[in-house]
Amino acid sequence: MATRYYKTVDTYFKIDDGTNEVISVTTNSDNKCIAMSIDNSGSPYTPIQEFDSYVERGEAELISSSLYEEKKIEVKQYISDNL
Repeated sequence: MATRYYKTVDTYFKIDDGTNEVISVTTNSDNKCIAMSIDNSGSPYTPIQEFDSYVERGEAELISSSLYEEKKIEVKQYISDNL
């Protein structure tokens, strides 16, 4: 089981291979949001395999957990300040 972190344009993803949990954090000038989903579709590909294929095609990049956490904190603070 692994946890991996990815980035696509302005969205940062944390993916847990053991639970198929995907948490996304989006931050740009128009949107700031956090979303969570669990893939129970029964697909033969795990979310990590899917995102690894995005990396291979140049559509995503692997990032560090610290960069993901930094963006998560930024978005959480924005949401807290603006609710």
